[in-house]
Amino acid sequence: MKKYFLFSLLSACVLSVQAQKQDKPNPVGPSKIQSYSFTLAAGGGSFTTALGYQHLWQVGKKKKLGLGIGARFTSAFGSNQYFTTAPAKLTSGKTGPGVLFAEDIEQNIDSVLFNRHQINALNLSLHLHYRFAPKWGAGFNIDALGFSFGGEQRGQYLGNNGIGAATTGKPTGFNVLLISDNDKGSLNSELFVDYALSKKWRAKLGYQYLFMEYTTRTEVQTTPDGQKNDRFRNKASGISLGLTYNF
Repeated sequence: MKKYFLFSLLSACVLSVQAQKQDKPNPVGPSKIQSYSFTLAAGGGSFTTALGYQHLWQVGKKKKLGLGIGARFTSAFGSNQYFTTAPAKLTSGKTGPGVLFAEDIEQNIDSVLFNRHQINALNLSLHLHYRFAPKWGAGFNIDALGFSFGGEQRGQYLGNNGIGAATTGKPTGFNVLLISDNDKGSLNSELFVDYALSKKWRAKLGYQYLFMEYTTRTEVQTTPDGQKNDRFRNKASGISLGLTYNF
């Protein structure tokens, strides 16, 4: 009887250990993740909605790091915002990586005050994500290339020399990520942390940085050295909230 009892107890312990091993979640993630996302953001006088698709390839031994590409549609709107001189050759007198460290040339920076703005941008995007805990992760994404569209808006050009004039502008059509003020058009980026609500759904909280750009109908700006300009940019940052669905 004692031998039978000991044998039964030992068998139960072995089965319990095996069951625990089977129930323990696999620490190695999938090799790729595809998802849709919906994000709302507000800040800097602008409100933003964004719909995105992401395809991440998971790398590393435990597949915690994801690198990938995607597509994002961003719609931004607001009112009574200033858009300032955009081209890097005017704002800093430089192009290339040097714009990151160059001081602004104040006499070259004029502005256009738009009564309202509404810009729609469809861009290819770059993505990075790291899973640092079973349910927690952090990521970064940025638009790289695409186009913008939207209606013509009325504005007031305000020059450094005191000259002002009524003008109109439309969203700059071509978007491209270069470096800082070398960028052209409207580009969205986001730094965030996210949490797994289930196997499919994740919630995220982040910081959004948005470039928006209008091109005026005419070259309303003339710099002190005679250069003409029709591109004006607004840089808006704010808090973002979103949901991601993995499929």
